[in-house]
Amino acid sequence: MRTLIATALLLSATLVQADWKQDLKDAAQQKASAQMEQKLGIANPAPANAAVYFINLKDGDTVSSPLFIQFGLKNAGIAPAGVQNPTTGHFHLLVDDPTLDYTQPLPMTEQIKHYGGGQTETTVTLKPGKHTLQLLLADWKHQSFNPAVASPKITITVK
Repeated sequence: MRTLIATALLLSATLVQADWKQDLKDAAQQKASAQMEQKLGIANPAPANAAVYFINLKDGDTVSSPLFIQFGLKNAGIAPAGVQNPTTGHFHLLVDDPTLDYTQPLPMTEQIKHYGGGQTETTVTLKPGKHTLQLLLADWKHQSFNPAVASPKITITVK
């Protein structure tokens, strides 16, 4: 009986050790893959049927500044930047039609606002006049999915 118990303990310890080593190998491979993906600017495939939209704004609205904006998302999840998951991303707000390079992480500018903490709403201050707004879902490295998951562009007037 003692021999049987000792054999079982030895076998389970060996399996745990093998799993631990495999976990390290898998983590190292995932990290190397992520670094290469980032270095080469490889866009992740968009989550199937994902869509982003403005919850509380529509094209042609007249609003006051500061402006409260709620972001909507269908068929994907929200995660902070840096969390690598093929079906999640985070929002970026594009103001007044900035020029984008979809092969690179989005820069942080006055026209490209990042919500890398996983935020789903914001308050922005805009000068009086007409402005365009668009939402873009980006992956863990602030890069647009391929194809891009973007809301329709809307035009608002700030009074």
